[in-house]
Order: sequence, then C-alpha cells, then structure tokens
Amino acid sequence: MRRKTQLAALAVAGALLLSGCTAATEKNPAPSAAPTGTVQPVQTGTFSLAYDPKQTMHPITGTNGVNLELGGLIYQGLYELDQSFQPQPRLAATAKAGGDGLTWTVEVAQGVCFSDGTPLTAAQVVSSLETARTAPRYQSRLSGITGVAQTGTYTLTITLSSPNANLPALLDVPVVLEREGQDPLGTGPYLLQDGALVANPYSGQVDALPAQTIPLVEVSTPDRRKAAFDSGEVWMATTQFSDPNALGYSGTCEVSDYPTSQLLYLGFQTQRGVCADAGVRQRIASALNRDSLVQVQLSGHGDPTPWPISPAWGELPEWTQGGTEESTGGSLTLIVNEDNSTRQQVAQAVANQLEGAGFAVTVQSLAWEDYVSALERGNFDLYLGQVQLTADFDLTALLTGALSYGGAQSEVQGLLNEWRRTGGETELEAYLAGFAQQTPLAPICFLRGSLLVRWGLVTGVTPTQANPYSDVDQWTIWSSVEDKNAGIQQQDKDK
Repeated sequence: MRRKTQLAALAVAGALLLSGCTAATEKNPAPSAAPTGTVQPVQTGTFSLAYDPKQTMHPITGTNGVNLELGGLIYQGLYELDQSFQPQPRLAATAKAGGDGLTWTVEVAQGVCFSDGTPLTAAQVVSSLETARTAPRYQSRLSGITGVAQTGTYTLTITLSSPNANLPALLDVPVVLEREGQDPLGTGPYLLQDGALVANPYSGQVDALPAQTIPLVEVSTPDRRKAAFDSGEVWMATTQFSDPNALGYSGTCEVSDYPTSQLLYLGFQTQRGVCADAGVRQRIASALNRDSLVQVQLSGHGDPTPWPISPAWGELPEWTQGGTEESTGGSLTLIVNEDNSTRQQVAQAVANQLEGAGFAVTVQSLAWEDYVSALERGNFDLYLGQVQLTADFDLTALLTGALSYGGAQSEVQGLLNEWRRTGGETELEAYLAGFAQQTPLAPICFLRGSLLVRWGLVTGVTPTQANPYSDVDQWTIWSSVEDKNAGIQQQDKDK
C-alpha cells in the first residue's frame, strides 16, 4: 500500500515559480477594474465556454454550477487537487502541522498577484477561508477548523478541533480579492472581462495558455446549456451519466471521465435483525460483484471498490472473503428512493446478486420523504445510499455522525481518528483492517464525472472533480478534425 503524494512533498514551493507583480507581456495590458455583464458573440469554429451573466461568479458563496466551473480558470486556492485527490501547491509555499497536530502554519507564496496587480498576502487567504467557513458549499468540509489567523505578511495559522494530517486536501478553497458590488478577483490564468475570459497578464501561465481570449456563451438554464453544446456554440460541458437527472447530450463529442469522492454504498442496520451480525455484513460485502454493477447499471462511470477510499487515491489492500457459511442466509429488506431510476436498478441488481449468496432480498422503492423517514427510524435491513465525501475521505458522518442510520460504529471511528491524526501507513492499514472486520457499510463504487469535449477538438485535458478545466496550459485547441489528426500524427513522428 502506498500514498501517491507524501505530506513532505506539500512543502514544495511550486507556486513560487510564478512571476512577480508585473505584466507578463506587453501584449496584455492591465485589465479593466470593472468587467461588464455582456457576453461576446461567438464566431463559428471558435472555442467557447458556457457562462451565466445573471448569476454571481463568486467562487465561494456562488451557487451557479456553470459559473463555479469557470471559477477554476479564474481563481486558485492554497492547493489544487489532482485526479488522485492529492493536494498540489498553488498559492501555498509550505504547510506544516505543529506537534499536537491541532495547529497548522501555512506560508503563502510570495511574488503572486491578483489580476489587477495587487500582491497576494496572508490577509486575503485568511479572509477567504473565514468566508468559506460559513458558506454552504464549504461549511461542512471546514467544520473541523476552529480558527484562522494571520501571523505575518505571508504567514497564517489554522487551528483544528482534532488532528487531521490530510488537512491540505481540504484547502483548495479559492482565494479571492473582494470588491464591493463586483465579483472578486483571482490569481488564476484568466480573468472575466467584457463577457469573455481574457488571459491574466499577472499569471505565470499566460504565455502557455491555449487561447488568449475565450468567448463565453450565455446559458441561464440547463436546457439552454444542452442546446448550446449540441449546436457547437459551447465546446465543453460536464455531466454525470449515473444521475438520471443529468443533461443528455447529442452530437459528436469526446468524453473524459474523472474520479469523484461521491460514494455509492450499501448501508446496514447494525443494531438489530440479520445484519447485526458482523459476519453477515462481511458475507454480504463479499458477495457483491462491484465490477458488474458499475459496468452494467452505471455504464462504466464509476470506480468499483470495497473500501471507503477511492481507488484513484492510491494502492489499497485486497479485500478478502469475509463471513462464514454459518452466517449466510436470511430474509432482508433493501430500501431505495424511487425518484432515482439508476439507484433502483442498482438496488435490484444487488438483490439478485445476494440471492446467489443465500439471502432473500425484497427491494422497497420509497418516495424521498418516506425513504428519509425509514432511514431515521432505522426501519430497514439494507439501504442504498450515496454521499459526497471530503477529499480526505473522512467517513465520520457515516460511522458516528448524522448519517450513521444503521447505528454508530465507535470502534472503527477510533481507528479512523488515529489515521487522521498521523496520516501514517500503519494507521491506515489498521483502520482498513478494522473496517473489513466490522463492515459498518459496504462500498460499491465511487462515481465518476464526465467532461464532454465537442468534436474532441481539445486535447491534453485532465479534468478533476474540483476543476474540470484543470491544467489549461497543457491543452491544445484544434480548429478542425483534420488539423487535429494531422497535428497528432506529427507529434507521434516527433517523439
């Protein structure tokens, strides 16, 4: 078992490679202080993205999904998570925990500027984190933070209620420069100006960007977004094919899946009934054919795993057959919410699989209100659930917190707390061993999101859950399929 990025690597001052607070090129003058709310018309064959000018672009307090996706091109955080959920430094030079694990000292990278030339200091980081602590999008994630304080021009401290060695994975919160009555400024590769994304002249990425200007197309409804993508006005869109309410897209496009921390799992009633026996829970977890569930019911848009940590995160141990022959058999009721047809299909497939292990499973599809009520009353043997975990894969809410519908699992929670305290491999192994022994729930998979690229004319994309437009400076935008094919052939020859 290995962790792909050790905490020591987080001290690498990657953000220090950015240029100082001067315009990176004379071709890009300092931006206007007040962007307009207009949207530029799009020419045929021009790479463009969706935007809702009627909604705020604020990346912390905003709620518009289209604009939040664009935020990854305008704003940066102390860290940015890669496709393995490993935090890569952006605006952080170093982040170190104190001896008690409760106080972290963060050094902010120097020589970084917002898109109007204002130097980045710890003050903006503290302000952004404090705003995020009460914002619906980040409040739960940052609930373990009890205080944030500036201790120097480029230094701040973060105080926790309990140790978390994986705290940097939670610190991809956008850092902004607030402006009264206007959207805040960022330090990212682009800025919003005159209804388009324009290269940020103060960004160290400015000379490597695939386009100096990206036109934006107004989309104020999901139907409008779909139509704009299908017609070719917009070249990129995100969706989650496992969600029956996801937008359906037509036309020619290329699909790039990316891992998410959305866990689809089978929950147990551990306090009474058949599943009160840990051996039965182990047997059920071992009887699941996760690969089949993902490939057939989810069309491959998931990462099957028996563990509560995404397989994209790093190597984890093999799951061994659990339970005994004496623990097999019994009648079970599996509840699922009826307003999600995909989950109903998964639930029925799970029931069919468990019949092969000697269980008689009755699937009950309930209206959402009745489903939640049954969970809260513990009126089930099994339930199919889905939850968005934080990037440090904290399972507390499902073990002993508000979502532990089947009963608290304090023993497993204690092992999780120890791993969170140290971040060590030994502690991780102990936590996973305890999880397998008690099987408080049975993970099925971590769902995948999808970035759709119209005509496949943008290559080099590496979308992530937090930023579908990640690593934009590595993209190549082609003007036509013919140019793309010729360019790729030339690249192959040059290797």
